[in-house]
Amino acid sequence: MFLLNTENRISLVGDSLASWFDIEPADLEGAEITSLLVDADIPRLRSALTAARQGEGKKKQKFSCRLATDDEHPTVEIDLSPVSNPSHQGDILGAVRSKTAYRTNEAETTDAEWFDHFFDLMDQAVVEFELRGGEPIVRAVNPAFEKQFGYHAGYIIGESLNEYIVPETHSSEATVLDTEIANGNVIKGVYTRQTASGPKDFYCRCLPIGTDADTQYGLAIYTDVTANQQSRQHLQVLHRVLRHNLRNELTVVLGMADKISNNAESATVRQAATRITNRAEKLVGVSSKAQMAQNVLKQPQTDTVVDVGQATAEAVADAKKKWPDVTIDADIETALPVSTGFEIQDALDNLLDNAITHNTGDVVVDVTVRKYTPIHVTTRSFGQEAVITIEDNGPGIPENERAVVFEEEDMSQLKHGSGFGLWVVRWIIESANGDVNYDRSDGWTTIELRLPITTDYKTDQIQLNS
Repeated sequence: MFLLNTENRISLVGDSLASWFDIEPADLEGAEITSLLVDADIPRLRSALTAARQGEGKKKQKFSCRLATDDEHPTVEIDLSPVSNPSHQGDILGAVRSKTAYRTNEAETTDAEWFDHFFDLMDQAVVEFELRGGEPIVRAVNPAFEKQFGYHAGYIIGESLNEYIVPETHSSEATVLDTEIANGNVIKGVYTRQTASGPKDFYCRCLPIGTDADTQYGLAIYTDVTANQQSRQHLQVLHRVLRHNLRNELTVVLGMADKISNNAESATVRQAATRITNRAEKLVGVSSKAQMAQNVLKQPQTDTVVDVGQATAEAVADAKKKWPDVTIDADIETALPVSTGFEIQDALDNLLDNAITHNTGDVVVDVTVRKYTPIHVTTRSFGQEAVITIEDNGPGIPENERAVVFEEEDMSQLKHGSGFGLWVVRWIIESANGDVNYDRSDGWTTIELRLPITTDYKTDQIQLNS
């Protein structure tokens, strides 16, 4: 099931519809519903939407169509029903069913019952609220909310949502979020919220869903990410302790090796001291890469819209300053907004660093950034990608590092900290729901980053690094 706003964009979606496109429900939010259908069936959809909103009695509409999935185009039945709830005036509630599973003798269902059913089917905790004097007053919650937060609907409906789920130390943060919703903005990010069993971390999506006179309505969708956050914290502590001890001990080792090398009379002893120095310096390099990984993990997991074209251009400019003798050719298209939880330029810096420092010859690096539109979505925004390619004439990535990062091999093959940088790249790109691909042919190494372009932003929300 899905909910459309008055602009025919998806404001809320269930797992079942997203599964047709093999993506997360959040990735469909903000997309135009027309982008999910093949071109030939879009007029039928538009007619059904018009009839649902403006037709006599505003009755539920049913029609058959094909979904614009990447492989086949499955035929489905779509039901569209106008929502009469004041907070959803002009919204449309829809259901998608497989053609084979569709029941033509299904009993008629009122739009109010549809909306309740939609809430019940959501796996995530969902709250519908209205803002009164800046306070989010609960209008409805679904069973998943009762289960995850531990508050019975009968107690929380009609009460301030903040009074129940916002810890006192986060009250000012919640006030800012409520103001953003009142101004019609979409909020996404990881926030700590109070449950009946204690505070937990949730990935929250808050959506303004309509107004009635002077009242703003909204939906808040919560996904529990407490376990992920705790695992990240545990790894950071472990990393910090190990890296601190490693750095301190290596300082001693390097100092002693240098002393031995300078004072030894035997060539054999000097050679052994040199080997100690080389191995210790390799461990220092591993520690530095581990620090880079830690810096990435420490970044807050809040969605930021970044122009990846501009970020790439800045990464190239930095590389040219750092390595003035290296040939770096760039062909970059800008105005490509991507929503990410990490700093994408860290990934670009890392890839350029690898392409240059591991090449012992005359280094040549080619960088391109282009917008890619899959055939099945033509010129519409949904499904468009920013494609970044970084090519170099170096020796390529060692097989053991490549297999672990790109071919899903066992982590035990990752030796001596090698491949740390590539893992950082993968973490960053996957945080933006993107993919990293590798190719080696004709003496050239190509790393390709594919990132979905977002439409869920305002121009002034794009992060500029300059």
